[in-house]
Formats: sequence, C-alpha cells, structure tokens
Amino acid sequence: MFCNEEIFNRFLVMLDEKQTKNLFSKRIIVFGVGGVGGAVAHMLVRSGIQNITLVDFDKIDITNINRQFVANTKNIGKLKVEELQNQLLEINPNAKVKTFCLKYGEETANLINLAEYDYIVDCIDDIKAKKLLILRAKEANVNLLSAMGAGNRYEGIPNFEISRIDKTSYDPIAKILRKFCAENGINNLQVCYTKQKARKIDCKFVGSVVYYVTNMATVMCAKVVNDILN
Repeated sequence: MFCNEEIFNRFLVMLDEKQTKNLFSKRIIVFGVGGVGGAVAHMLVRSGIQNITLVDFDKIDITNINRQFVANTKNIGKLKVEELQNQLLEINPNAKVKTFCLKYGEETANLINLAEYDYIVDCIDDIKAKKLLILRAKEANVNLLSAMGAGNRYEGIPNFEISRIDKTSYDPIAKILRKFCAENGINNLQVCYTKQKARKIDCKFVGSVVYYVTNMATVMCAKVVNDILN
C-alpha cells in the first residue's frame, strides 16, 4: 500500500502540519459527477482529499466520452458513481470513497445527511435539484460551491471565476438562482461561472466540450482546496 506522504509529497512540501491535517481529514460531497463534477472529484483526490462522497443516478453513455473523465469505450452502460469510485481508488487506495446512486430531489434528499460533510460541491444540471440542495445546505450550515453553466461554449479561452451569486451576470442559470436566493434570504452562496456567452443552437441537448467543463472544474477544485487550507 502506498502511503499518503509518497503520493502527495509534491503538494505537502508546500503545506504546514495543520494544513496537511485539514486536507486529509475534511469530508467532501460532490453532487453530479458528469463533465464538471467528475473532473472536480478527480482533482480533489489528486490534491490529497481523503474522504469524498459521490452522488449521481446516471449511467455512462457514449456521448459522455468527449468530456467526462469517467467515460470510455469500455464502460458504456455502467453506473457513473461506481466507475468513478474505482478510478479514484486507483489514484489513491487510502481514500475513502462513498457513493449514492440516486437522483437528488424531495424524495431522496433525506437519505443524505449534509451535516456530516465539511464542504458540498454542486455540479447538478437540474435547476429544481440545485435549489433544493442550496436550501438543505443552508439548513445544515455547510459550505456550498455551485456550478453554473459551462455548456454551449467552445470559442476562445475558457475564463471561469468564483463569485457570490448576487454579483453574477450573463449566466442564465445564475439569473434564476439570484432570484431564488434573494427570495430565501441567501446572500452568501458561492458559485463558479463565466461571463462568456453561450451560443444559441437549434438542438434538444446542450453542446459541450472538454476544455470548458474541465476549466470550470479546475477553478472549483482550487476554491475548495484553498478554503480548506486557509
């Protein structure tokens, strides 16, 4: 068995003892492990996070391969949380990776005790589920970082930033959540978004490319890790 000091030496050399303890002890839960969420989970574990929980109901589809770290031609049809769990344990066998194979909503929310976690990462696509998670995180008094839109963009160099929800602009998901948060007295929700406008495409599904979703994931991972260390 590899030890954590061997695996993460290149990062730990920059940290003090307290920061290392925080990194190894904090519990993170990631909702939605597709393009953004799956990449966030990969980066968190590669950054030294030892305790991570994955929440997703979906199976891997061939159309996921272009942008989702969990997907390849050999695991189509398999559950994303189970495949990602296996990948993360191959990165760090010492990690504790828990999974919930469910669609987050009113009927399933009580199956997950958010108060058990130190940080919640929201990468859910469904607006109704995002709203519910925001409310439940507030009730549990747990830090939440929420992903806004990364789809229907491919042009230019991706430029994502962290902002309070009431300071966002351009993003259509953020517009909906700004109103929702204002109505519910939530003024400190942290989100990751871009001011780069999405393309309007005549299609039933959202267009997506790996360098946009992964760039968003990188910014979100950096936010979570820095909050934990500082």
